Amino acid sequence: MMEKSLEGKNVWKERKVYILLPVHNRKKITEEFIKNLLHQTFKNFVLLLIDDGSTDGTSEMVLSYLPDAVIIRGKGNWWWGGALHQGYKWIKRNVHNGDDFVLMVNDDVSFNNDFLERALLYLDHHPDTLLLAQGKSMQTGEFIDTGTKVDWKNFSFRNAGEDEEIDCLATRGLFFRVKDFIKIGGFHPILLPHYLSDYEFTIRAKRKGLSLKTTSDVFLWVNEATTGYHEVKDMKKVFSKKSSINPFYLTMFIILSCPWKYKLSAFWNGVVKKSWYYLFGRSIK
Repeated sequence: MMEKSLEGKNVWKERKVYILLPVHNRKKITEEFIKNLLHQTFKNFVLLLIDDGSTDGTSEMVLSYLPDAVIIRGKGNWWWGGALHQGYKWIKRNVHNGDDFVLMVNDDVSFNNDFLERALLYLDHHPDTLLLAQGKSMQTGEFIDTGTKVDWKNFSFRNAGEDEEIDCLATRGLFFRVKDFIKIGGFHPILLPHYLSDYEFTIRAKRKGLSLKTTSDVFLWVNEATTGYHEVKDMKKVFSKKSSINPFYLTMFIILSCPWKYKLSAFWNGVVKKSWYYLFGRSIK
């Protein structure tokens, strides 16, 4: 069982959590996230709002609640991987305590008041670890993200079982130490600007000797109405940066992350067959 409080632990006095929060024109959703954040029992955090071209006053709203928040402004072309890469560059330049922590998170989630506290306590007992807060559906109450297992041969992904080794993690509620962030490196905004950027990042972390973990003690609520992959069936959408089946980005992910012995089968099943189905509405036999 977890301890209930960090109070009295001198080790926590000088530590901070740097929260990387990419946003784009979802002012009301972001505001609910900020209100949630202000109720945290652990107060020593710095919010890095990575505002990728919002025109709805999101940054100004956040500053009205958190005047000390760091605002990193983009022009609307960073996407998810690019936004997190901007956060990486800021932390590399400005944060000098490698034992401080980083949280990457979406704005359409909510969490209990001891969310940060529980995550830091877990990491205090697990060095060299990336911890994903398990995702619980607001709509169903079921856990929908407990880490990911990859079947490279068939290029398929599923939730990891309780006792299974995790292959990769999302960045929706991902905690780790600053020194581990520097060790892993940033993202690939050109090669993987959006979907699969999180999986590539965490696969790379695992290859560099870091552990990938989740625990039901650290979870957040996910709004499935505003999150997830959306089916696309026309040429323009298939090749957009936001597409989860863009053949260029799927290929880049396979090149960067897939073990060599599975690259050809992953390319056939994950790129050729998938693209053919979504473009022409039928499967290749």
